[in-house]
Amino acid sequence: MIKFRLSAVRLLLPLLFGASLLGLSGCDPIGSGAGPVRLVVNSPDGTTDAAAGRVFQCLRTGVSATLIFDDGGLADFTQRVRWTSSNPEVLRISNGDEPLPSPAVGFYQPGVVTPVAPGTSTVTATFSGFSDSIVITVGTPSGFFVQAKNPQTNIATDIPGGAMRIGPNTAIDLDVQAILDGATVNVDAAAAWAFVTPNTAVATIDPASGVIVGVAAGDPLTARVSFASCSNTVDTAITVAPITAITMVPPPALASDPLIVGNTQPFTVLADFGDGGPQQDISLQAVYTSTNTAVAAFNLVPGITNLLSSLTAGSTDVSATFTVGKTATADGTVFPTQVVSVSTAVDVLNGISMAPAEVTFPAGSNLITPLVVTGTYASGKTQDVTRRTLFTSENTAIVNVSNNTQTAGQVVSGGPTVGTAKITASVANPTDTAGTMPFTATASFTTTAAPTPAP
Repeated sequence: MIKFRLSAVRLLLPLLFGASLLGLSGCDPIGSGAGPVRLVVNSPDGTTDAAAGRVFQCLRTGVSATLIFDDGGLADFTQRVRWTSSNPEVLRISNGDEPLPSPAVGFYQPGVVTPVAPGTSTVTATFSGFSDSIVITVGTPSGFFVQAKNPQTNIATDIPGGAMRIGPNTAIDLDVQAILDGATVNVDAAAAWAFVTPNTAVATIDPASGVIVGVAAGDPLTARVSFASCSNTVDTAITVAPITAITMVPPPALASDPLIVGNTQPFTVLADFGDGGPQQDISLQAVYTSTNTAVAAFNLVPGITNLLSSLTAGSTDVSATFTVGKTATADGTVFPTQVVSVSTAVDVLNGISMAPAEVTFPAGSNLITPLVVTGTYASGKTQDVTRRTLFTSENTAIVNVSNNTQTAGQVVSGGPTVGTAKITASVANPTDTAGTMPFTATASFTTTAAPTPAP
C-alpha cells in the first residue's frame, strides 16, 4: 500500500474540518410553529456520542449544534447557540470571536474548535434554556511529513532526503501528511505553504495547495509548510535546474504485445538534468503525437494527455515534446523524445481477474491500494483493463473505490468505520448482447481500529 493524497476523493478523517469552519453552515429558520424539544451537539466525527470527540493539536476542527422540534424537524443552530469550553487551556471554541490567523482579517465562525494542548475539555452549547455537551480529547500528532504527488496517479510518495529538483516550466504538487493515532492522514486543508526566502524569478508556490512552478534555474529554495494553530513546520529543499533532455519510457506491456482495441495505455515522459541524478516525471506536462490517429490517439480522455487509446487494428509511431522558455515573443527550446512504435490488434475478452484479492489497513487512514484488473483474451494474451472496469463497494462507510479514469481502482478507507467490505469489478462481456452478464471479479478489504490513543 502507498501513502496517498485523497483531495480528489474526500477528506479521509472527518474530524479535521466541519462545515462551519469558515462559515459555510447556514442558520435554518425555526419552522412553522413547531416547538423545540431538544438541543444536540454533534462531535467532530459527526456523531452524537457524548464522548466521541477526538481532535489534534495544529488541526482546527468544527462541532455543530442541531435543534430538534416536536414535529420531527431539525435545524442547524451552530451559529445561534452559545459555546463554552470547560478547559480553554486545552481547547478553545469560537462564538465568532476567535481571530483568523494573520494576515487574514476577521474571525472564525461559531463552533470552530482550536485544540491548544493535550487533555480533555467539555464543550457545551446552550440556547433558550436548552443545552447539550460533548467531551473532546485533544491529542498530539506523532509527526508531519511532506510528499510529492505523482502527476499520473495522484498518489503521493516520499521525497528522498527532503529535497527534490524540478525543471523550468514544470510543476510539482506537495502534500503534507500527519500521523494521528497511528493513521497516516492528509492534512493539506490545515496547511499553509511558503518559501522561506521567496524568489519568484526561480519558482512560485501556491500558499493553499503547495503547487510549485519552476520559472528558471537558480539557487535552491526552501518550501515550508506551517499550521495556523501551532508552531510545527516541515521544510523541503527545492532546486530548479536546467532540463537537458526528455525521454519517453516505453510501456513494458507493449514491448512484445499489441495494444488491444478498446484498451488504453499511459505513457511516461521523464525530464533529465544531465548529471545522472533523479529525473522528473513530466508525463502530464508533455505534448504527445501519434502518426496514425485512426489506429491510436492521445487526448481522447479529458485531463489525461498521456493516455493512448487503441481504436482500430494497425500500427502507429508515438512521441512527445516539452517546451522550456516559451513566451509571447520567444519560441523557447523544444525538447523531443525518441519515437516509439506501437501496434494494435483486435481480440476477444474471455474473462478478468483482480489483484490484490485481500487487503487490511487502518480505518480512517489515507493509505491506498491500487487494484489492477487483468483481462484474458481469446488469443491467450493478457492485458490491463483497469481503466475500462466499473468498480463498486458494498459498503462505502468502510472502503471507497474510484471509477475516475486516471485513478481507476484506487481503494481508500471510507472513514472511521471498522469492518470488511467487498469490492466488485465488472467489465462488459463482448458476447453478451443483452449486457446483463458482465465478467466480474472481487476483492476483500478489511479496516482495523487505530491503536488506543495515549491519555
